[in-house]
Amino acid sequence: MVTLDQFRSWDSHVLATVSEHLMRRWRDMTGLHDSATDEIMFDGWSGPAADAAREALGRIRLELSNATDELLRIATCTADAAIDMASVVAALRAVEQAATDERFTVASDGTVTDTASYSVASADLWSTRRERRRRCEELTDRISQLVRSATDFDHALARRLAGRASADAIATVVAASVPHAATPAANAAFWSALSPAARTRLLVEQPALIGNLDGLPGRVRDSANRRVLVAERIRLRATELELRKELEGNTFGGLFTDADAGLEQTRARLASLDAIEAALERGGRQLLVLDNSSYEETMAAVAVGDVDTATHVAVFVPGLDSTVHGNGLRYDGDMENLKQAVQQLLPGDTSQTAAAVTWLDYQAPQLGWSMLDPDRTVVSGAAARAGADRLAPFLDGLDAARASDPHLSVLAHSYGSLTAAAAFRNDTGVDDFVALGSPGLGTHSVEDLRLPTGHVFAAEAGADIVADLGAFGRDPGVLDGITLLATDGSDGLIGSRGHSDYLTDGTTSAHNAALVVADRSEEAVIRTRPGLFDLVQRILYL
Repeated sequence: MVTLDQFRSWDSHVLATVSEHLMRRWRDMTGLHDSATDEIMFDGWSGPAADAAREALGRIRLELSNATDELLRIATCTADAAIDMASVVAALRAVEQAATDERFTVASDGTVTDTASYSVASADLWSTRRERRRRCEELTDRISQLVRSATDFDHALARRLAGRASADAIATVVAASVPHAATPAANAAFWSALSPAARTRLLVEQPALIGNLDGLPGRVRDSANRRVLVAERIRLRATELELRKELEGNTFGGLFTDADAGLEQTRARLASLDAIEAALERGGRQLLVLDNSSYEETMAAVAVGDVDTATHVAVFVPGLDSTVHGNGLRYDGDMENLKQAVQQLLPGDTSQTAAAVTWLDYQAPQLGWSMLDPDRTVVSGAAARAGADRLAPFLDGLDAARASDPHLSVLAHSYGSLTAAAAFRNDTGVDDFVALGSPGLGTHSVEDLRLPTGHVFAAEAGADIVADLGAFGRDPGVLDGITLLATDGSDGLIGSRGHSDYLTDGTTSAHNAALVVADRSEEAVIRTRPGLFDLVQRILYL
């Protein structure tokens, strides 16, 4: 294992100089080889001695040829290594410089310590401490990953110099070194340490390895996942054709093979790809997640706008019965409307921009037979907890992929609010949270969500009985520390009714959500009077 101090001492210019020196020696030896292999006339000399001279000269020629080839191989190897080393060293220096600028120290063992003293208002102290703690952990993860990348580079270079690995084999090593189950900060560090050539090769040859990697830039994930989308369509079309042939003329159908169920699932996956492609064709989209690894529903996340540059980023988490093929296009339209509404609330000088993400990267509970599945039933929090394990790193990744964090908001509807709340039990960097028609957040205290005070909101539309169930912890409408947003019509805005109208364009609830995303929540219309069920529950809890 390469130590951090060894890593710090690396200088890619040394490798480049070595390569240039070896190339000069290679040219010298090539000239020597050419002169040694010039035709030598042996006229007037024959016999055993002449034969021995010819044989000796042949050996010299061969040895010179082999030595020349080996010198060229090493010179080329060190030239390639100088480029790769420059990338990984630059990544380390950038992280350490950022740590210094932000008043963190990095010890020789990679330990990061916060050395800053806080001089902030008491109301901002909790948020400041949270951000400093998160940043310290992020820097630690980045440095640890860079040391691993440096070690992988060093081992691969040693094998190549020893002649035990080719340049193509090194590319395989890079693919094998893609982090698995690492933090978004570590993933970001891994990507930053790759040379442009290595990045391109991964993107073109192994897009599935990086498309869903939290912490990578949105533009990279989008490019990779669009390639995966094409490959998945080809694969699924072939599977569909194979299953149809299997079922044709089969008297028993799929009774003994489950081919009919497989065909139905394959067609549902193809419908999901159709929905994703239709959203992408609207333009200005980024495909941040595409995952068909589950035996259940296709999972995806599509952004409207650029999550790499947007000043304000919103992530929408849908709830019960949501699927990519069934709801993806509608949600994408809602996010388009939200982005436009937020953009209208921002300064007109384009200094601030917005992006909105439909996040369907979890198995949302479904109606029907899946209600009997303990891992997916809507009456359990199991699906929410599983979804939270995917949502939390996704949210962290939006921050880790950028030089500066965006104002990050999460809007979650119905069961999705339970999923989001479970994710917030870790520090996620989320600045604002809006629960829409929530059946409960899985807690009796808003402090469990680890979000900034005064930045948790809930909206309950009229005739939305789900929002008053309190099926998972107390009803958010009666929790202290949650600001209730109005949903009734006012000032030319339409009122929301029922459980599915919260983000409908032109409604009070959609306008309030846009204000929160634009970091102007103080201008949101607040519900001043509790609903009847909220009032009854509040009395009962007193």
